[in-house]
Amino acid sequence: MSERLIRLLIFIQVVIIFYLGFLVIKEKIKNKPFKEEFKIYKNYIEKLEKENKELREKLEYLSDAENLKKEMKEKFNLVEPGEKVIILPENF
Repeated sequence: MSERLIRLLIFIQVVIIFYLGFLVIKEKIKNKPFKEEFKIYKNYIEKLEKENKELREKLEYLSDAENLKKEMKEKFNLVEPGEKVIILPENF
């Protein structure tokens, strides 16, 4: 092979390498918004999973009749017959 042909092949290889590098960078730039959007949805899913766990724990807690009665008394100011309510001022 002549030296001229070898130089031409090396030049072609260098051009191909640069072109492939350009394509890789172009795809990375193109996919960057998708990666950011993926992170947003991943965080949202983690938040929903945490909320789901808390709700399951609350449901399990309220499944017990005593705990349900206690919560209803606190939230709705309910009293059972014979009970007395004492209201204290905040600065007591």
